[in-house]
Amino acid sequence: MHPIIRYGLLGGGLLCLPMFVPYFVFGLRTDWMKAGEVIGYSSMVLCMTATWFAMRHEQRRRGPLGFGALLATGVGVSAVAGLVFGLATWGFYAAAGDALPEAIIEFYLAQARDPALGAAESARQVAEIESMKPFFFNRPLQAAVMFATVFVIGVVVSLISAAITRARPS
Repeated sequence: MHPIIRYGLLGGGLLCLPMFVPYFVFGLRTDWMKAGEVIGYSSMVLCMTATWFAMRHEQRRRGPLGFGALLATGVGVSAVAGLVFGLATWGFYAAAGDALPEAIIEFYLAQARDPALGAAESARQVAEIESMKPFFFNRPLQAAVMFATVFVIGVVVSLISAAITRARPS
């Protein structure tokens, strides 16, 4: 299997574990939603280190590579991982049904109704969330957003990894 595909599948597959398994184990709990963004983005950065491993693998296999070749490897891994995670997100939303987006909307509405925000700011945030409701139920859109998020994070990690790997070849 080509290293870009192998490491992309590995990074994307590993990313699915902390993102989806808690839902199936614990259900829709607000304490998981509170930590979800931190866990989610941390997991994305951590799993996108697969780009670095792919670059190292390619250097061992093909010899010293320039920054462009290393970056291309990382971008390829990021694209595969993003595709895996985007498709998994679509499947996850399909399996969870409407209960998931409804719970997410209620979670954000509860935050927007926090008395500490003040009446005007709270009303503005509630109206904004209400106007965005259809997007929460749009599975293809959610999948595309997750693909793009993983891909962009992967490209940033790839830029850093390519610079490090280029400066310090294996």
